[in-house]
Amino acid sequence: MQTFTANDAKQNLGRVMDAALQGPVSITKHGRPSVIVTSDSEYREFITLKYNKLKEAVSAGFEQLDQGLHSEFSTDEIAERVLQRKNGNS
Repeated sequence: MQTFTANDAKQNLGRVMDAALQGPVSITKHGRPSVIVTSDSEYREFITLKYNKLKEAVSAGFEQLDQGLHSEFSTDEIAERVLQRKNGNS
């Protein structure tokens, strides 16, 4: 993986972008990794994988609830909590 300091990245944005089209680019700040720059297609692939993994975990969780493996909360209670979070009421 190619690495740039934050200052070098700022001064050479075109080079950073060209490098990111070939593979992820690490940008360091004060000698420590700070951010990764990647191509749009790589980012979209990552987000899709992350979404699919989350979807599988949620499905598995509901499957366990349906089988009665977690009885602390009912499915309705969990749904209510999800709706409360969605509406900003923790």
